[in-house]
Amino acid sequence: MKKILAIMMSLVFAFTIFGLSGCGNEEAQVEEETAAPELSEEYTAFADAVDVDFATEVTQKVAAFGDDEAVGMRSSGSPAEYETCQYLEGVMNDIGLNNVTVDDITVDGWTFNGANITFTNAKGEEQKIDLGGYQTTLQADNQEVELVYVNRGTEEDYEGLDVTGKLVLFEVNQEEDWWINYPAYQAKAKGALAAVAMREFVNKDEDGTRIGVQDVCGPADAPALAISRKDCNALKKAIKASGEDSIKVVLNADSKVTENTTSHNLYGEIPGAEDETIFVFSHMDGYFHAEYDDAWGVGASMAVAKAMIDSGYTPDKTIRFCIHGCEEWGREGSEYDWSTGAYEEIMTEHPDWVNGGFAIVNIDGGYPVEGEVNKGTRSSIELKQFAKNSVEELSDSTVFEWAFQGLSTYTEDFQWTRQGIPAIVAGDGNGTSYDDNGYHSTYDSFKYQPLYKEGSEEMIKTMGKVAIDLDSCLVRPMNFTARIKNFEKSLNDDAKDQFAEALDEAYAASDALKAVMDEVEKSGDDAAATELNEQTQEVYLAFQDSLLGLDFINVDAIIRHDMYEDNLDNLDGAIAALEKGNIQEAYDDYLWAVDWSWYDMYFDKETCDYMKNQLFSKRDDTWGADLIKYPHADTNAIVVSLRDKYDKKGADVSEEIEALKAIRDQQAGYLEEVYADELAGLQKATDLMNGIVTGE
Repeated sequence: MKKILAIMMSLVFAFTIFGLSGCGNEEAQVEEETAAPELSEEYTAFADAVDVDFATEVTQKVAAFGDDEAVGMRSSGSPAEYETCQYLEGVMNDIGLNNVTVDDITVDGWTFNGANITFTNAKGEEQKIDLGGYQTTLQADNQEVELVYVNRGTEEDYEGLDVTGKLVLFEVNQEEDWWINYPAYQAKAKGALAAVAMREFVNKDEDGTRIGVQDVCGPADAPALAISRKDCNALKKAIKASGEDSIKVVLNADSKVTENTTSHNLYGEIPGAEDETIFVFSHMDGYFHAEYDDAWGVGASMAVAKAMIDSGYTPDKTIRFCIHGCEEWGREGSEYDWSTGAYEEIMTEHPDWVNGGFAIVNIDGGYPVEGEVNKGTRSSIELKQFAKNSVEELSDSTVFEWAFQGLSTYTEDFQWTRQGIPAIVAGDGNGTSYDDNGYHSTYDSFKYQPLYKEGSEEMIKTMGKVAIDLDSCLVRPMNFTARIKNFEKSLNDDAKDQFAEALDEAYAASDALKAVMDEVEKSGDDAAATELNEQTQEVYLAFQDSLLGLDFINVDAIIRHDMYEDNLDNLDGAIAALEKGNIQEAYDDYLWAVDWSWYDMYFDKETCDYMKNQLFSKRDDTWGADLIKYPHADTNAIVVSLRDKYDKKGADVSEEIEALKAIRDQQAGYLEEVYADELAGLQKATDLMNGIVTGE
């Protein structure tokens, strides 16, 4: 630290104006906003070397791998995933990457060799249906079994039905209603052989043949299969024509989960002169043929690597291209069952990569489907402005409207950011075309969603530019003031007073640190920059460790106090409504939004208890470890009681009010403890920033 102070005091620096994506001060950036930026010679040569046809060729070859002839699938630890890895190892060697390496990793594996149902349809004809699968175990060889339709698959939908040993067919909207794990486990709890789910999308497919899935977030012994809308309707019509509650079908299924098996990660690199690394991510596994998610990301990352090599780009930092296995799924019986390959890479195989890890550029996202006009990035808060500046230098030639957002848990960089390496991720911005039509489905293909070639070229060039711009920075361009502002904005009015002094100190420390970062960047001193980057990584970790949390429902990243503040607001609303005798208002407007209450309203206690326990029981070796400290607000008994009284005028709800008040007191206690942890973390980050500035 003293070395940095000495540099600041002894050197006289020439004034340098940095471009919009540069690593210098914000005033210089503002001065250049009105002028067309000059793109670097390195980037221009790279962009000229981008080969979109090569990216497309790699994409299509990756997409061709699949374990099931009917629907594809290259899943965690499966033969298709390994064949993909072998092919891509050859691609890396062919384009000239150095140190090409395949790492074996231990994960939970899933191989889906297909499933189908044969039945007599409403016309009296024999009909065969091919099915998709979820990461569960189900073996059947021409097994005759009854199939029952259970609407949405909720507890109420089973009333009057005996489904023991039967298949249950239901329709689920995993984005709007609930994840597959709830109705699938509910089927298990009712004694069903397996669930068959028709996943709804925002946009209906015209021919009804699309099959959609997601990661299962549940146990392997609650088996689930997936069916298209057209085939679901055919089964429903056959049941209706039979005049009974069910029909007989013949089931074949070969879906197997294997714990502690082998998957693979692959990487190759362009060596740099400095002891720091920029990582470029994509993943080789995928649902169905996954031509976009993430065969296109793999093709794009290889196109970035090839263009860098072909253009003669010599990076200052090593650029390491990592293609992960088991990104979509790799942990059985866990709420946090995705991004397993990336987790294993940074936590088990190469924890040493954290030291000198400069940043991540993740190309898993931003899929350029024909007709989409929106794209964007997701970034660690501290890199959000840098990403925006870098991308907007290409604004004169863009074919997209760009938006810039914060990170999500849904991409494989999340655990790496928890370890201290910030990320910039390709994303759809405000676009929804891919998600609404093809995400994790048989429509994830160029056949159903044609590739937008011009957009593909732009995404490759843009993400390559972000990597090159990061490489041009000596000092990691972290904006800690943005993190502090984001935290302050999230606090309710009462809490802001509690944090006022600490926030003022944090802002002052961040401003002083920024001045140090700017001066070291200008100095051109590699050693001083490396030392400073190690120190600011500690600041980043202090913010992450104390402020980052997860919510119970969407399993997305939040600031830790957000969940408890929201719970208190909704509990207060529910209590006030009940005190006025408004049971329906309390139930529909407030109670549903308190932690698990939404699921308690639709599924039995056995199902909900399993899912609640799963949050804590299998998380230690996942990216979700330690991000939720306290148990949920247990409203199950209150939900059941109020549901029974929902339509009863003048019903006595005094016991429910007292129970909710007790939960409110508990949540208020949790919130104060979370505030105390956040305050300590904010002060730790402030002390670290001040220590860098003073050299202590």
